[in-house]
Amino acid sequence: MTANAMTRAEIDAALHESGVGVLSLTDGAETYAIPESFGYDGENLYFQFAYEEGSQKMAFAETTDLATLTVFSERPAWSVVVRGDIAPLSEVDAPEAADAIASNAAVPQFNVSPDSPAQDLQFDPYRLTPTERSGRAFGSIDGSTETF
Repeated sequence: MTANAMTRAEIDAALHESGVGVLSLTDGAETYAIPESFGYDGENLYFQFAYEEGSQKMAFAETTDLATLTVFSERPAWSVVVRGDIAPLSEVDAPEAADAIASNAAVPQFNVSPDSPAQDLQFDPYRLTPTERSGRAFGSIDGSTETF
């Protein structure tokens, strides 16, 4: 099996179609990787973080300078990695996050915090502004791959 670099158009298609990936955050010493739904507007990625007081996710989000989102599929086999600055959005910018999330985020089918009632959760929008995008599509030895 060979790996072929994906074009920007293929990376964009993968991000638009996926809606969920693994977001990696860091505090400078440790990493914290979690599955997260996301919206993609063709340029930026948007998250709606649900959390409770004392959240480890939010502690890491506050200390992360460079976040990494990994999205992948097994059939067809491909992976996309996006790296960039992640920051909370102001109330003024929150509608752009809501639009992107509504258009293609995968909505979790489980309670993100099973030990807390939903009314105890807080919700904050975040934007990941990519500085790097890469993708690999995996195919047979003749180099053929399935496309989006």
